[in-house]
Amino acid sequence: MTVREVIRRLVALGCTKTRQTGSHSRWVTPCGKCRTTVAIHEGHDIARGTLRAIEKDLEPCLGPKWLLG
Repeated sequence: MTVREVIRRLVALGCTKTRQTGSHSRWVTPCGKCRTTVAIHEGHDIARGTLRAIEKDLEPCLGPKWLLG
């Protein structure tokens, strides 16, 4: 899965980008309780373990398997 796909999914679920430092952006859920960091490296797929970590960070607020849609 690419960075663009993950960001599109986050925006569709109402998440907002709170800040960006270099190539890492911080995202927070609509309720404000869960947050995660997404590394923005255009042209590369996100590693499977990193993708799972992003999913686990936001799972309590967005529900299980939110990334698969």
